Amino acid sequence: MTLPHHPLSNRNGSISSTFRTGNPLTETTSNSRRRHRQSPADNDLDETAVKLQQQVHQDTTLNPFGLPNANKKPLIGSLLSRRSSKQSQTYGEATQDDRYNIYLTPQSGNMTVQQDLFSKDGRLGLEKILQETTGWWLDCLMPNNEDMHLLAKLLRIHPLTVEDILSQEPSEKIDLFPNYTFVSLGSFDVDPETNQIHPYNFYNLIFKGGLVTFHFKPSPHPDRVRHRLDQIKHDSLIVPDWIHYVLIDNVTDSFAPLITQVELETVSIDELSLMLHKSERFDMLKRISRCRKRTTQLSRLLTTKVDVMKSLIKRYDEKWQRAGGYGAFLVDLPIEEVTALKTLNEVLLHLGDIQDHLVTMLQNINHYNRILARAHINYLASVNVDLSLTYRMTNTVMNRLTFLGTVFIPIIFVSTLWGMNVYVPGQDYKDDGWFHWILMGMIGYSALLTYFGKKWKVL
Repeated sequence: MTLPHHPLSNRNGSISSTFRTGNPLTETTSNSRRRHRQSPADNDLDETAVKLQQQVHQDTTLNPFGLPNANKKPLIGSLLSRRSSKQSQTYGEATQDDRYNIYLTPQSGNMTVQQDLFSKDGRLGLEKILQETTGWWLDCLMPNNEDMHLLAKLLRIHPLTVEDILSQEPSEKIDLFPNYTFVSLGSFDVDPETNQIHPYNFYNLIFKGGLVTFHFKPSPHPDRVRHRLDQIKHDSLIVPDWIHYVLIDNVTDSFAPLITQVELETVSIDELSLMLHKSERFDMLKRISRCRKRTTQLSRLLTTKVDVMKSLIKRYDEKWQRAGGYGAFLVDLPIEEVTALKTLNEVLLHLGDIQDHLVTMLQNINHYNRILARAHINYLASVNVDLSLTYRMTNTVMNRLTFLGTVFIPIIFVSTLWGMNVYVPGQDYKDDGWFHWILMGMIGYSALLTYFGKKWKVL
């Protein structure tokens, strides 16, 4: 059910809002069955929300962020219209509302915002979020050159980072900058029709107050990360490092189904490579080739991630040591600093767990690759054995045919010689003595050669 409302929600509900200049604000709230579980703090928040909603209805000059709307109406053929038209030609029918998402994790709830960030109101709202909130996450899908330079100016992104993002640099790496950490993380998409793996990258910028991610293919990972953050936000302090960890963990978990498929296919190939009959081996070589291609692709994607995780863990470990390590908990510190240290320690431990998973998956892939290589060798060896048996049988048949030719060619020659329409020896004799002597000679010759053929194991 869609109702007009304000961009705030109670603790038990989440809002997915779509903001457009000049359009009403809409939201999707959680089920009304949760209302009886609201706490007194939630009731106070609801009263505040009602007052804010009345203020929005009374003052039409406020935008959804609580900032004054621009009095100047957008003109036809404005820069935004030209940018949208150019974007449609370059990237398809995706709109600004689909490509830019802001995720906020305040203690009172969460909000997913989809907004034309590059209108005047959108820029003001984004600047307010960056300056006054922490734990925000800006997810950008297919940014074009103009949008990227606007974000670079707003967030003070280094030109080298902008170049890597716009060129869609395929390598995975981590770079440290004064105001943020740049992490290039590889993911993949499986074509449901051809079952082919198409890799792409997430370009993550970890700021002190929030996280910015860029990617050039629609991905299910942002929605899964937001869903997981909604589940843990009341138990943990949501910081940019934690959001980044959840994203890495989700990308890492997406490899598990493919590795399971490779494992099942590898075991099947290994068992059948020496058991199939000749008529059943038609597609075995294709199966081995497809599976080895899949293991090679997964190995290439996982190997670089292990190196990135080592660098990322080293960075967080240095940060943890500068903060004092576990000895910092023995000193009286404000509750905020203690919570931040605990969160940093949790992120470091969870990143180590991801590294263990990556190493294990990489070892499994290498093991499956060795099994496939052995199965490939066994398959080719069995084929060579079959070919050798075929060649041996062919040689035996040819030897027999040669021997039979040796037996019958002289007999045919003699028969042909005495069958010519010319004068032949014995023609003047009226009895059949010559015939019997010639026939007995042929039979004796055949019997003698047959004896030697059996002795020499030719027949």
